[in-house]
Order: sequence, then structure tokens, then C-alpha cells
Amino acid sequence: MLYFYMAVRKIIFQEEEHLHYHLLAIHSVLTDYRLAFFLNKHLNIELKRAFDDLDISLQDGFYSFFQYEDEDNLLNWNLISNSSYTNVKNEIKESLLFKNTKVELKKFKLISELSQVDFFLKIEYHTDQININQIIKSINEIPNIISVYTLNLKNIKNKENLNFS
Repeated sequence: MLYFYMAVRKIIFQEEEHLHYHLLAIHSVLTDYRLAFFLNKHLNIELKRAFDDLDISLQDGFYSFFQYEDEDNLLNWNLISNSSYTNVKNEIKESLLFKNTKVELKKFKLISELSQVDFFLKIEYHTDQININQIIKSINEIPNIISVYTLNLKNIKNKENLNFS
């Protein structure tokens, strides 16, 4: 009788490195697709509109969302609008013949405490080889950019709205 023994190896993977990210606030009069175009041009990236807009549960509105995965540099780029405009029907006093409704355009904010911010640029990274100051400098060269700055993540109350990747 032949017995075969197989060696059993147990491979223990170290816990995956925690993904870090920089969050930039962008103030601009540009529309979302124009801003994505200029960011692509100035930062040499390829942001593309996601198939679905960002929909946050328990919150009204859909937020435009552009993304690019830079596999060479292990970076994920996400451009998110902080504003959403939605039609809301308000019923007004009924008459005997007609039911009157008024449609209003209502504005919602992804992160309401930062209501003055137009867009967020979230840059996820696995290594510390990202030069955020150079990125900010390049973005400031885009026409119609009012200001760009890094946000302190500890001061944002509802930053879970930005965890979508």
C-alpha cells in the first residue's frame, strides 16, 4: 500500500494596507464635464463620467461622478459634484376643476457643511509618492478655477458620503 503525503502550506497575508486619500475642495464656475476635461489636460489623467451618478442613501439628489484608475501609479481619481438639482413638485391649494402643482428646482448638497465647495477631487493612494502641492498648483492654472485647497478629513462630519469606491 502506497501512501502519498501532501505538504500543506498556510499562507498568511498581511492585512491589506489601509487606503489613504487626499480630498481637495474646488471652487469653480465650470460645469462638471468641462472641469473633468481641464483636469485631464492639466494633470495628464483620464477622468471619465461614471455610468451612474452618485446616489447617497437617505439623501435626495444625484451627484455627478467622474473616475479614473491609474494602475501605473496606484492612484484612484474621483471628481464629485457637491451639488445636485432636483425637480420637486409642491401641491398648491386645489380648485374645483384643477389640481394645481408647482414644480421647483431644489438644490441639495453632498456635504452640507461645505456648502460653498463646488466639487471634490478625491485622490486615493497606496504609497506616499504623491505630490499634492504640485497637483494643487496644476489645478490652479486652469481657467475659471477660483480656488483649490486640501480639506482636513478630521473636520468633516459626514465624510462617509465620500466612501464609494
